[in-house]
Amino acid sequence: MPSIESHNWKRNVGYFLASQNFFLFGSSSVYFAVLWYIALKTSSGTWIMLATMATTLPQILISLWAGIWSDQYSRKKLIIASSSLVTLLTVGTAIIYFFFSRDLWLLLLIAAIRSLGSGIQTPAGNALLPEITPKKELSRINGLNQFISSILLLISPILSGFILGRLGIMFVFVVDLITATTGIILMSRVQASQQDQQPHEQVTGLSGIRDGLQYTFSHRYLRNFMLFTLIAFILVAPSSQLSTLFVKRTFGSAVWRLTLNELLWTMGALLGSFYITMQKRLPHKIKLIAVGFVGSGISFAVMGLPEPFWVYLLFMFFSGICMPIIQATSNILIQENVAKEKMGRVFSILQIVSTGIYPIAMLVYGPLADQVSIRYILIVTGVLLILVGCIFQQRLTRLSGYLKDLN
Repeated sequence: MPSIESHNWKRNVGYFLASQNFFLFGSSSVYFAVLWYIALKTSSGTWIMLATMATTLPQILISLWAGIWSDQYSRKKLIIASSSLVTLLTVGTAIIYFFFSRDLWLLLLIAAIRSLGSGIQTPAGNALLPEITPKKELSRINGLNQFISSILLLISPILSGFILGRLGIMFVFVVDLITATTGIILMSRVQASQQDQQPHEQVTGLSGIRDGLQYTFSHRYLRNFMLFTLIAFILVAPSSQLSTLFVKRTFGSAVWRLTLNELLWTMGALLGSFYITMQKRLPHKIKLIAVGFVGSGISFAVMGLPEPFWVYLLFMFFSGICMPIIQATSNILIQENVAKEKMGRVFSILQIVSTGIYPIAMLVYGPLADQVSIRYILIVTGVLLILVGCIFQQRLTRLSGYLKDLN
């Protein structure tokens, strides 16, 4: 097996990035279609809350176990197996919905199935990347991954909007089947290192979860990083999960408005990920993450102010710039400093405290959005996020000396 330092590593990483982003493209197309379909059918904050819970809650339930599997078994095989199973279950449920029962609960079931797959694939993929990439190239490759993802996320809402408006939601699942099959074939071409092919330390069940939690929260740096990330993403949740409903209530329910809402965010994400890709090294990671939090908070607060639709879209674009900077820089920070045999579990915890926290937050934000104008929620959470970003930088900068203790 060639080492990651050989000339073959670029081709190997190319297969990996293509595979991961084919999976992402299919999943995001399904996500947008299901969310928009439910929003247009119900116009209910409670239903959006249920859709959010179905999309993210299963990730929380599976992530800690997925982190153990990722540290113990072949990460490549784990990704292939989970993707295959999720695709079969998604197509089967879609057939039931299309031919037997047009019940919205079936769409929530599809969202839950996709969430289980993401809960397994995300920590496994993030932990596999440094196995096949030279350490000096991690920043650029993470940025490139975000860049490709942003391009596909730019296309997927357009595709979802077109298919939803012209052909119907069933055809979105056909696209998902094609992209998932392509992703599985490409992932099978990835040559993981010998370290990944052999089982890692034998950890099982609750003892493995406890070991991962102890490793993460016994280190002052990681503990503070995770706690601040948790708070920050609780404040990000309404802008992420209620923006579709906000646009519908405030500006109208035309599909093109919903499409532009996602399109402008993704264009911003494309620019933010391009910035990461152009950096050979990221020496000030905590400062960069803090800037992402503060920039997001400013954007959310302004989006909540009474304004024309184009102004709202402009700040949705700015918020899009910030998110890949936060995510990619966080991934690089962990990949460069955490012990490889613990990395899967640390990434599973990161997934829970970031996007995985959305369903818990939406238990409050969803019903609240039916009682209070969403614009006020955006303004308050935006201001609080600015404050959290400032404290995050001060606290983590003071603890930077503890980074050397992670390996």
